[in-house]
Amino acid sequence: MATLPPSLQARLPDLILATEHLLAERRFNLWLPFVKLLEPPPGGGIIPFQPWSHLVQLAQELQDHRLLALVKARQIGVSWLLASYALWTALYHTGAVVLLLSRGELEAGDLLDKCRFIWGQLPPDLQRRPGTSSASEMNFPSEHSKIVALPSTEEAGRSETATLVIQDEADHHEHLAANFAAVKPTVDAGGQLVLASTADKRKVNSLFKGLYRGAPANGFKALFYGWQARPGRDEAWYEATRKAVPSTAGMSPELYMEQEYPSTAEEALAPSQAVAFFQRGALVSMLADCKDPVEMTRGGLVLGWRKPVVAGRYIAHGDCAWGEKGSYSCLVVADWQTGEQVAEVYGRPTPDEAALENVKLCRLYNEAYVGIEENGEGKVIVKKMHELGYGSRMYCRTPDHPLHGERSWLTDPGTRPVMLAELEEAVRMRLIVPRCRDAISEMMQFIRTEGGRPQAAEGAYADHVMAWAGLWQVRKRASFGGQPLKVINVM
Repeated sequence: MATLPPSLQARLPDLILATEHLLAERRFNLWLPFVKLLEPPPGGGIIPFQPWSHLVQLAQELQDHRLLALVKARQIGVSWLLASYALWTALYHTGAVVLLLSRGELEAGDLLDKCRFIWGQLPPDLQRRPGTSSASEMNFPSEHSKIVALPSTEEAGRSETATLVIQDEADHHEHLAANFAAVKPTVDAGGQLVLASTADKRKVNSLFKGLYRGAPANGFKALFYGWQARPGRDEAWYEATRKAVPSTAGMSPELYMEQEYPSTAEEALAPSQAVAFFQRGALVSMLADCKDPVEMTRGGLVLGWRKPVVAGRYIAHGDCAWGEKGSYSCLVVADWQTGEQVAEVYGRPTPDEAALENVKLCRLYNEAYVGIEENGEGKVIVKKMHELGYGSRMYCRTPDHPLHGERSWLTDPGTRPVMLAELEEAVRMRLIVPRCRDAISEMMQFIRTEGGRPQAAEGAYADHVMAWAGLWQVRKRASFGGQPLKVINVM
């Protein structure tokens, strides 16, 4: 191997560093090793960027996705990373306009101060000469770029078409909807929009939660990082933090921890227990019993958790819909005796496909006794299931009526309160065993409105909830071998 001339060997470290700087300007994740942050006492003072796994992942997501909705716990380094990304975008993208929208003027200034601090600690070769700065702006004339920090007012962001918009603690913004409308031209023009926040438990139907729940169908990439994301945190840390919640927090220690330090996205997005329909503790316990399906067919439309057993008795109920948007069609199959979920059909199939898959699954589970909600699209599916020869195993509102139109479950103002109230009891008493995580997530986002009506929170679905509510009613009316059986609850 040829040996480098001594003069080139002496310059080699500088050449390598110059190459690293050039690559860092082009790739955010390669720039982060040059970043230094400030951790005030009792922290470590000025420290290098900490490559915690969730921050490394988020850095990559910022480069891969234009629209991000991030639900997070507090003090896991996300704000510093977003400030770093804002600065990197302004430094190395000619003409870049970066907007930092925070819930108040102080918060907006704090995020911009993070950008200033990071810039001041960069190696000179990675800095760009700043122009005249102010409390709300940092600019770089040579790049014709700027970072503008604004509080969340109704007009914030309206006059700018930005390269990047970061809305920090978005769920706590008073005017988030107006801000979102103001920066929509940025999104339409191909700009990047990042919303990051802890969840505000006082808001059930917030735009931020709706954007998170609607991903990826709405174009957003949804991310969640809980309190465990930061290295060094364990159950002992969590308990000590809970005990130290000040009385001035304005909420119970339990609710405070759910809001500021959630462990799961479901916990973060769930409404406070004051408006939640189902008991939170029971749902959290049930979530631990959820499992990945052992079998998936029809492209994930049909999911199975446990195969049928000889002489097993099974029940099912379907909350049916179809179409590319809106509600999903959901049929839940469970063990009649134990209430354990064994399978489901979930998706947006056509009426023919929904009826066929419902019948096939019910036949597989020993001719399961099934109820199908006839409301809306359900009438068509009821008819098609009857035409497929499954009418004798379908719930019939008037058992002596021969017409298939009566072989269905009707959810109306009389039955709906009863079926939901009895499902709430079944959840609270742990009489059902859902295996599907989506079902528990829906139950966590099922609320009582100010008028007292139980329904899904805005942006959430209730297809699993209504399927389970109907199944619990069908269970009381199921017949096997021609005779209805007495229900015996097994705790």
